[in-house]
Amino acid sequence: MQISAWFGKIDRETGSFLPAGDTDAMVEALLCQEEHEACPAHQIDLRAMAKDCGFVAGDREYNLRLREVAMEKVRRQLKLLVTAEQDLLLAVEALDDLSRVVNLLDERLYEWSRLRRQEIVHGKDLAEVLSNDAVTGELARTVLCLRRSHAAMEADVSRSVQSIAPNLSSLAGPILAARLISRSGGLRALAKMPSSRIQIIGAEKSLFKHLHGHAPSPKHGIIYRHPAVIGVPKRLRGKTARALAGKLAIAARLDSCGAGLLPDLKAALDRRLAEIGRSRRRDPSAKSWGSDLYSKAPSYDRKG
Repeated sequence: MQISAWFGKIDRETGSFLPAGDTDAMVEALLCQEEHEACPAHQIDLRAMAKDCGFVAGDREYNLRLREVAMEKVRRQLKLLVTAEQDLLLAVEALDDLSRVVNLLDERLYEWSRLRRQEIVHGKDLAEVLSNDAVTGELARTVLCLRRSHAAMEADVSRSVQSIAPNLSSLAGPILAARLISRSGGLRALAKMPSSRIQIIGAEKSLFKHLHGHAPSPKHGIIYRHPAVIGVPKRLRGKTARALAGKLAIAARLDSCGAGLLPDLKAALDRRLAEIGRSRRRDPSAKSWGSDLYSKAPSYDRKG
């Protein structure tokens, strides 16, 4: 019977030993073995076999060689995890952290300014006005610096998500598309979700309250930030959110398969939104809405 070990192959009947090679060859063999072979039911004493076949002279050498191979294997596996999608997920989390910090410092700067100044600044940015103040200037300049960092990172996230998920970015806007991918745990996980689940991503607390009978069923989650949803009357938001979520599910599956940009998908969403708009009772005072509402995606980072 032939046994495949991390250091080579051993024939227990004849006692022959075929070394796996250098460290790189051993790691390649281990990675390939993990993909195609299941774990044995009984653990074999590989240490004793390595000494019997002459691969190592003793326990100390065995431990050193095993550590070297294991460390290199972990390095290879970590490198495989460094992908553009993983970079995007971390960038979205960093963007959210920056948003929270900027909002918190903005509030702190406003409270501090009201303590020292009675007048309220109108029509100007408070951080810019106070940037040269002797007391609050340092905090104001920090806020301005963080805002510039936020804008730069938002631009990087937009470029990244448009290359990773062009169809999803076209329908939802780059930032909302990035948030959907981040909340779902990745593009592949988002592509596996039904449209009904995509519709309520971000509304998990409301859904749990509904399941316990303490709240109505949520109609939408973070896709509420999409202009096509937020720009319609409340009675039509559920229908609009369902239509949008259905197209987003298709877009995520296309992007996950690498199908490339499909312009017909956006046109189909335009037609569906137009149908929902025609079903709305015409109000002369209401603003018009339609597909042009989501052609430019806002930041959605600030609270309010």
